[in-house]
Amino acid sequence: MRNRFTRLLAASGAALVLSALATAPAHALVDCAPDPWEIDDVPGAAAAPIAPGETAHRAICQERDPLPGKTQARDVDWFEFTAVEGQAYTAEAVQVGAGLVNNADRGGLGVGFHRVEADGSLTSVEQNTSPNGDRSTSVPLSAGAYRIGAATSDQQVYPKDNVLATKTVQGADGLYGIRLTATAPPPVLSSLTISPNAVKGGDTATATLVFSSPVLKGGTYFSLSSNDLYVANPTGSRVVPEGTTTVKIPVNTRRVPADTPVTFTGQVVWVGDRLTDVLTVHGG
Repeated sequence: MRNRFTRLLAASGAALVLSALATAPAHALVDCAPDPWEIDDVPGAAAAPIAPGETAHRAICQERDPLPGKTQARDVDWFEFTAVEGQAYTAEAVQVGAGLVNNADRGGLGVGFHRVEADGSLTSVEQNTSPNGDRSTSVPLSAGAYRIGAATSDQQVYPKDNVLATKTVQGADGLYGIRLTATAPPPVLSSLTISPNAVKGGDTATATLVFSSPVLKGGTYFSLSSNDLYVANPTGSRVVPEGTTTVKIPVNTRRVPADTPVTFTGQVVWVGDRLTDVLTVHGG
């Protein structure tokens, strides 16, 4: 499954082939805060160790162009741990510096889980990520080695040549911690019901989504789609706050010349099965 961090990583072109060999720190042109595990986002780099119950502290340091020793401008940090068979885990960014804060105009720090394959490559695992990306909870994992990636997709305009590029983060503004905990798995969608299941075109129905357990800290996204948005369109937000167990979404319909079945598909984003239900919009 691809969460926000995975998409960020793919867009950045970061290398995913890893080994146990460490590399020397970059001699930054910006004022980088101390981070003994840099450089760890190039082939052959080791990751910072972390264990459940621990908080590991590191620093993001980047500017519009790659720092010495790097192949990309964006700084991606990696943390490695060993999972116990059948256990779910939560990784959360904590104590983030001013340059990594999630707010209305920037995404801040995003985190995501990856499994370390036998050849050293990484595969994203099924996980539920909070809307701002700074907290991710995995499904129960198989035993083995896993990595947590941390990076920011934020950009800024550089006035000298009016270029939009990787945001400069340096010094104390780039400091942060990753807290790893063994937790219950994330909620999944346990039912999706359209009620009533048949309406006259122009009338409104309601989609009810029930989660298997309360939504986790930070809230979550869910998806709800229609295979015919012209005939029946679900409206409203797809973000729900923590503690939510049920959400209701209005479904607006249009007049149609003949009875038209419309299939709706829902899922908690990145985890669990996709569920469906059908609404029949009567014509006439």
